[in-house]
Amino acid sequence: MNEDLLKELYDDMLDNCYPSIKIGNLEYSPSVALYRIDPIAYRVGMSDYESCLREDYENGHGYEELFGDEEE
Repeated sequence: MNEDLLKELYDDMLDNCYPSIKIGNLEYSPSVALYRIDPIAYRVGMSDYESCLREDYENGHGYEELFGDEEE
C-alpha cells in the first residue's frame, strides 16, 4: 500500500468535507488541525478511511494506485 498517497487522499477528504478551523486570527485546514490536536483520532480516522477505500478497491471501484502493488 502507498502510505503517502493514503495520507494525501485522507487529508484531501477532510479538507473538502469540513470547514477551516479558526482560532483567533489564525486559520487551519481540518487535516492539519486534527493531526496536531489529536494525532490518535487522526490515525484512527485514516485507518477507517483506508478500510472504505480497500473495500471499494476489492469491489473493482478504483484505487489501484493505492493497493495495486499488494500481492493477493
